[in-house]
Amino acid sequence: MFAGPNGSGKSTLIYEIKLQFKLGYLINANDIESDLNTKHYIDCSTLFPRSLYQIEWLNFLEERTGDPRFQSYNFQGIHIRNNYLISAQKINSYQAALIAEFFREKLCLENHTFSFETVMSHKSKLDFMRKAKDKGFKVYLYFICTQDPEINKQRVKNRMIKGGHNVPENKVEERYYRSLELLSDAFLMADRAFILDSSNKNRDVIIEKKDNEIIVHQQYVPEWIGLYVLDKL
Repeated sequence: MFAGPNGSGKSTLIYEIKLQFKLGYLINANDIESDLNTKHYIDCSTLFPRSLYQIEWLNFLEERTGDPRFQSYNFQGIHIRNNYLISAQKINSYQAALIAEFFREKLCLENHTFSFETVMSHKSKLDFMRKAKDKGFKVYLYFICTQDPEINKQRVKNRMIKGGHNVPENKVEERYYRSLELLSDAFLMADRAFILDSSNKNRDVIIEKKDNEIIVHQQYVPEWIGLYVLDKL
């Protein structure tokens, strides 16, 4: 799981990591949103090793009938046909995140290696980590963040200027703190964990966890790591 607030550098980190390690199927809600809003379809074979069917999508939605995250959005224009997930409607980032959840759940259920990117601003990501561990997966956490949400806001602005997706400033800050509040639980739950500070361009690994061993790699530990990780251990 590659996690961290918007604008922290998750996508860049994933690019660097996948040059060295096999990440399996990579589920990225931003890519899902972009593809469905430009091409209006996703080739499911790029995200899952067998053909997927409409009944599986419908069952997924039905199982989440009482989930408030799903009640606010319309999925009637989204369906699977001939192993393509097709959208007849424009979707937003929240809908894309829930479609990403569909693929993650299927990969987990059928025991396929996969990775995904998340802001980790909702406890459902911790629930999913727990579910994966219960299924026998070895869970890796890469969490990347900056010292100040103002840095994240500026990076999101810069990304938008270059044609990337935008996130409102209030959402960036809100998710920044919600993500950090969940960090210590995710860190302790993971089999391996790496916490990186991207306040500058170095993206240094500050803390690593291997099973129950915690290794501090840098003499200087950023304040946010002390506050949201070390002080909670």
